[in-house]
Amino acid sequence: MLKKCLNICFLLGFAWFSALAQIGDPILNTPVKLPMGEHSKSAIIDSLSQNYKLYFSYNPMQLNATKTINTQGQNIALYEAIQLLIAQTQLSYKVFDNQVVLFQEEIEKENNNQEYLIIKGAVYEANSNTPVAYCNISLVGKHLGTITNLEGRFAVKIPNEFENDTLGFSSLGYQTKYLPIAELINEEQTIQLEKRTYKLRSIDVVRYDPYTLLEKADINYTQNYEADYALYTTFYRELTRENSEYVDISEAVLQILKAPYDDKTSNDNVKFVKGRKAAKQQPLNEIQFKLKGGPYYITKLDVVKNRESFLNSELRHLYSFEFEKTISIDNRPAAIVSFEPISNLRDILFEGQLYIDLETYAIARVEFRYTKQGLKASHNALILKEPKKHRVIADELSYVIQYKYHNAKWYLLTARSSFHIRINNREKRERTRFHSVAELLTTNIEKGDFQKFSHKEIFRPNEIFTDKIISYDKAFWENYNTIKAEENLEKALKDFDKQNLMIIYRN
Repeated sequence: MLKKCLNICFLLGFAWFSALAQIGDPILNTPVKLPMGEHSKSAIIDSLSQNYKLYFSYNPMQLNATKTINTQGQNIALYEAIQLLIAQTQLSYKVFDNQVVLFQEEIEKENNNQEYLIIKGAVYEANSNTPVAYCNISLVGKHLGTITNLEGRFAVKIPNEFENDTLGFSSLGYQTKYLPIAELINEEQTIQLEKRTYKLRSIDVVRYDPYTLLEKADINYTQNYEADYALYTTFYRELTRENSEYVDISEAVLQILKAPYDDKTSNDNVKFVKGRKAAKQQPLNEIQFKLKGGPYYITKLDVVKNRESFLNSELRHLYSFEFEKTISIDNRPAAIVSFEPISNLRDILFEGQLYIDLETYAIARVEFRYTKQGLKASHNALILKEPKKHRVIADELSYVIQYKYHNAKWYLLTARSSFHIRINNREKRERTRFHSVAELLTTNIEKGDFQKFSHKEIFRPNEIFTDKIISYDKAFWENYNTIKAEENLEKALKDFDKQNLMIIYRN
């Protein structure tokens, strides 16, 4: 049941801290006192965090955090304490104000025999010269490409061996354009796309019985969704805004090994590939907001595969369903069916809308949210720790899931969660609002034979996504757009579901 998973997904840890005073001596020379006796490395870090208002980011496995050290309660400088912690490991450290990052430096490997072509430019609409944001740019027939940023700009690095191949430029609402790479390598390019006119299918105004639509969705379930394993490559992004300022902007490339939809015993597994954070982030004032297990739990938002309660035929009697209207999604007719609990049942927490494709009877889109009663009932599960003398109120927790139709099958395209909370300081009578968004976009899907992820590679539900980003791999991210804190990120996320899905078949 999604209830059990999503409640854990949004566990939030709060830690008190304030900016260290800017004094003459560097922070690394700050005197600290270690606890007396033998303690694990993680316990020592907790003591330093609590007593000296420091925040540590590290990988417990790389640090060997359970290893005990006899500290003897000595007074030493902070840098000496850090060196004691990372001794006999391959970790280095950096300090940013009151944040200490322990990380393992990656050794860059150069292949002198491999050369690259760098193609840069911008994509515009032909008539108005309006930038085409999030335009797909891909090497035709190859698993290589990028997308444009909000200004329509792009840079793509292509191995020299593909010099005689072709680049394709595609975006919803525009005609796809194909250009030989050999014509693009000499100077910065300006690509113009022509508008595409779509002739929408007519939709009959008919009132459908919602329960009949749901029964047909059940009957066509096995033929609408994949019966084999598939490897998804995805973009994942977490945004946290405190009042009106962004305090965390992080994103990564993830791989998801999706189990067959008719397999009720196997779970989807997530592997973290590479991550990065925005260079500029608004400093937190008093409370630190963290999302626990985001990449792991956002895969649970595939409510069709996980058969959430409102899609489970055995629990359908606990909801009331109502047909609203018919619309067009991706030029396909669909019916909107709303649902809500029949009463304030303890374990039935959701209300929302189902978008049912009227040709295949697949669930094409789901929008749902916690009811007010559901938020109250789940408060202790949603909030991991409530700061003293503060009251935390969850105002809204909502989700949007979009599927894509391709070659007679439906695939998960996007998943988005949005969490609004208020934190009231009872003493100061101050209110802080947090808005956290987690967003997943599938960019391509591989079908065929491939190895499953090893146990060590799988992202865990208790891991914190932002803590895994400890270094920036310039070579890996060179073909991707740079995160800019001043960009309209919410609009960018809304545009994610407009991308074309690339499906690759392995031999």
